[in-house]
Order: sequence, then C-alpha cells, then structure tokens
Amino acid sequence: MRALKFMVGDWALEYTVTQHGHTTQTIRGTGSLRFLFDAAYLTFDYRMIEKATEKTIAEAHAIVAWDRQAGLYRYYWFESSGNFHQATGVLQDAQTLALEWQEINCTQIFRSVSADAMYLEMRCPAQELLLRVDFSRL
Repeated sequence: MRALKFMVGDWALEYTVTQHGHTTQTIRGTGSLRFLFDAAYLTFDYRMIEKATEKTIAEAHAIVAWDRQAGLYRYYWFESSGNFHQATGVLQDAQTLALEWQEINCTQIFRSVSADAMYLEMRCPAQELLLRVDFSRL
C-alpha cells in the first residue's frame, strides 16, 4: 500500500468531461486521500462542485486495499447517491495505478506528474465517455 503514497494528501480537483464528442469543464471539487490503519488501506473522500452555482453535485468515499492472495489492488467506491462500484488494479509503474471497473466496463488510471500534481483519467468506451480530473495539491 505504501507504493500509493504519491496519492496521499489534500487536493483541488478540476474536471474535464468529454462525452459523445462534446467537452465541458463546469465541475471542480476537493479530494482527500489518507492512509488508514498504518497504511493497511487508502481512503479517498471527495466532493464534486458545480462551478457556476458552487453547489455540491455529489460526494463519494472510496477504499483501496491490497489483496495479497490475488496480487492486485481492490478499489471500492461509494457515492452519496447510494450507488457503489468496485474495481481491481495494479501499479503500472511507481507513479501509475491502473484500475478496471467490472460492472461499468471502464478503465481508470491515477498518475502522478509531480510532487504537487496528478491526474485521474477514466475511459468508458460504451458510453463514449472520457473523464479527466486534474489534481493540484492544496
């Protein structure tokens, strides 16, 4: 789990959503990633905000765990709407966590680009969706 230390911290989030060829950048947010139980788990709490109204659109909580037996990360995602999903993943390199979402057929990566920046990119071909979230350390 300590290999994910590049993700730990408090972050400002800027969203770029491209669906069916149309791109919007009307969403921002905040996120906090923390180790739990001496780095046995990594938690991710986030809030998505509509830029124009400053209204909270959604909130979520995630838990990342290392499955020693399977040799992969398990990512559990819980949304304020009541929806929840799970993914499995691996480290592609020291700065990149790659995840596969089973139920929604999407791929997602978290990639560090510097000590103060990373991004999340989620591709969902069936929905013609590309979501990019740029993280800037607070």
